[in-house]
Amino acid sequence: MVRVDRFLQGYREIRFTEDKRRSVMSALISAGLSGEFGKENSICISALSTKKYRAALALCGVEFGEICGLPGIILNNRKRYGVIVALFLALIYYVFISRYVWDVRISGNEELSSYAVMAQLADAGLDTGSEWTSLSFDKVEGAVLATSENIGWLNINRRGNVAYVTVKEKNVPKQIIDMGGYSNIVAKEDCVIEEIRVKQGIAMVKSGDTVRAGELLISGVIPSELGGGLVRAEGEVLGRVYREISVEVPRSESVNIGGDEHLIEHSVKIFNFSINIFKRYGNSYDGCAIIEDTEECVLFGEFRIPVQVKKIYALPCEQKNVTYTDEQLVSVASARLAKLRILRIADTELIRISTYGGFTDIGYRMTSDVTVLSDVGEEKFFAN
Repeated sequence: MVRVDRFLQGYREIRFTEDKRRSVMSALISAGLSGEFGKENSICISALSTKKYRAALALCGVEFGEICGLPGIILNNRKRYGVIVALFLALIYYVFISRYVWDVRISGNEELSSYAVMAQLADAGLDTGSEWTSLSFDKVEGAVLATSENIGWLNINRRGNVAYVTVKEKNVPKQIIDMGGYSNIVAKEDCVIEEIRVKQGIAMVKSGDTVRAGELLISGVIPSELGGGLVRAEGEVLGRVYREISVEVPRSESVNIGGDEHLIEHSVKIFNFSINIFKRYGNSYDGCAIIEDTEECVLFGEFRIPVQVKKIYALPCEQKNVTYTDEQLVSVASARLAKLRILRIADTELIRISTYGGFTDIGYRMTSDVTVLSDVGEEKFFAN
């Protein structure tokens, strides 16, 4: 099944013979490009990336297929004005609805439920369906803090058409009180400071500074010229973080070999409403691997549609010793690295990625060097 964003942007299929498979993989790795290799020796790529792939695979003797998806439909029907008009109206429709908030996602709450936070945000004017142009994040934050009995700090950010809300509750846990209730905010990892927002305390760094893990970012010690005293430091610090993510696949290993996977659940989530399309009952799936596949719909690589398609599969498994060929080693390493990369950069914004690999005495090692934008601050309480 073709992803919605790939269909809208257009895609091509790169085809090659079996004997070219290894050289194609090596060329893509050298160029820092990726591809989903199919069983029929083909790769599906975005039409917008055609130039990069042509340059990388110029010496590999591959064949580039015609443009498919929406651009292909328009090209093939360019003389059928009714089709063009209908597609144009559909495009206008999606651009129009991008003016509205499609989802509100809450993080940072512990005792307070997300539904309670969303109710307070709705009272302040931020809710699913609100118009972005009529929203003032400062006013919404101020209104919630002025009326809420349990929210002590609030920050709202927009990414695509989703409002991401970070909250901190007023009720301080007992263990915090026992520690004095005063704190600093320090760096969780090495980074370059991108932005710092201080709610309480004194900023000790500025944008562009390079800091090490454990370095002080926001101080809870107020200097005497500003009144003196101790406070619980509060704020958000965004930093550019470099991470090296690697996997190494041995030439021989014991793996789970699955039979045919069975779809046991299929659902669609639109905004905050879930629609159950299919669910299998009455069967035992002991000894099976449960695989969840959730796909979000994105238009033009930027506009996120508030629609998620979720599928859950049961995959019968048994242990088996396998020995990989060179091509299989590269393919397995690529798949495992992709999964690990998702876990390591979750809740961050990807800025840059470079992937490379090579054969080792054990098997094959593949590495991704990534730069992400992340919340790098963590609270450190003063000792009694």
